[in-house]
Amino acid sequence: MMLPQPDANSIRSEDSLPALDAMLLQAHRLRLAANWPAAAAAYRACLARQPDSPELLHNLALCLHASGRHADALPLCRRALAARPQLWQSAVLLGQALQAIGDPPGADQAYLAALRAQPGQADALLGRADLAMNSFGDPLRASALVAPLLADPEHRRDALLTMLMASLYDRDEDALTLNQRIIAFSRAYLRLDGWDRAPLPPRGPGARRQRIGILSPLLCAGPVYFLTIATWRRAAQQGELIVFQRGTRQDWASDELGRLAHEWHEAHGLDALQLARALHDANLDLLYDLGGWMDPVGLQALSVKPARRQYKWVGGQSVTTGLSSFDGWVGDEAQSPLRLQSLYTEPLLNLAGGYATYTAPPYLPAPAAHKRSEPVIFANPAKLSRAFLSHLAARPGRKVFVHRQYQYPQVRERIEQVLDPVSVEYVCPASHLEALQAVNQHAEMLDTFPYSSGLTAREAIAMGTRVIGHSGTLFCERHTAALTPSGSAVQA
Repeated sequence: MMLPQPDANSIRSEDSLPALDAMLLQAHRLRLAANWPAAAAAYRACLARQPDSPELLHNLALCLHASGRHADALPLCRRALAARPQLWQSAVLLGQALQAIGDPPGADQAYLAALRAQPGQADALLGRADLAMNSFGDPLRASALVAPLLADPEHRRDALLTMLMASLYDRDEDALTLNQRIIAFSRAYLRLDGWDRAPLPPRGPGARRQRIGILSPLLCAGPVYFLTIATWRRAAQQGELIVFQRGTRQDWASDELGRLAHEWHEAHGLDALQLARALHDANLDLLYDLGGWMDPVGLQALSVKPARRQYKWVGGQSVTTGLSSFDGWVGDEAQSPLRLQSLYTEPLLNLAGGYATYTAPPYLPAPAAHKRSEPVIFANPAKLSRAFLSHLAARPGRKVFVHRQYQYPQVRERIEQVLDPVSVEYVCPASHLEALQAVNQHAEMLDTFPYSSGLTAREAIAMGTRVIGHSGTLFCERHTAALTPSGSAVQA
């Protein structure tokens, strides 16, 4: 989201008109090319001449936000709004930046301010829906927020996608119907137009090491890292890892991947066509998508198959991509049994030893000698479906919920509409280590449904906590299908 190029009359000064217009044109071009650092420098130079221009303040903030400098964008958005309170674009951008630095309540207030200035504004509604689902754990609320946008041709795609992803967590329809709707969405919206490049030629003979691409917005301490890093450590010895980072979060896990990488490309600001071209230019022999439905722009780029071979693996791997451009969907017989091939547009490539290897962090606690009898629920609150909460309500005794998002009143309110508040305990850890320590205190973890636990189940089992799971039909509903009641975990 960005403002149109500012009208020249609003930014001209008597002594710098020609030079400033040229600088603005250059900044505009750099912004459209997604060259965020250079565009930011160009807008900063313009601001030196027009320091109170709300348009320039906004566009500089936009470039900083797009390059991952979210905190630096905040004061610029606030200055732009102070100069022009009705500038809803800056209110939306403020919400996006606050969301990126981990302030969901502040982001929600910013989106509400944008809606007061521009009722029905699509970006603000989509931002609030994203918060509802991914921060406040209410997929049904997310669907309701975007429902008005179904009638808006420009934003119908985003509204449909939000509602489909929300249905993975909580729905009234059956899994097969939802799966068919997701495939239909993919066919309608994820095919990239304007691609004019020929497929890469077959890899020629010779000693050249394979170039192995990794594409994801989730290259940090999380499921993608803990479930794939063992593979990348081996692959880096046999080939060249070419990483395309679609996110902006940087931590110790990102650093580890960076040390393994032969090349590292920052690709978070690219649109689908730009990304497809960058992947094609990288001359990749293999490409593993580790973003999936967390990065629909990435999926759109992959629809033209910019690598010689490409595979869908961990990361947004909740349900088929609906694309026919993948050479395989990496799973196993428990996660994606061959009898369910009809649910996938990708050929199922089931690995004998399990589709992923869990590598524990160095700070994983040893199993506690004495564990509490109350069951723990270690899950993003979005996974607390109506059916799962009803299941908990029918189970006597106290339940303990562990996740930082249980700090928000709207999350607790939804839970306590079903469960007696007296029977509920919340633990809101400040770090991954604290979360693991909390789970380690319990003998039993209750898995959510229909969307089941992936990494968190493996973490619990590694600490000697038994996982009680439920297996459904879709990939995201079968994460604990291979785990026995006593459980086991494979560690690198």
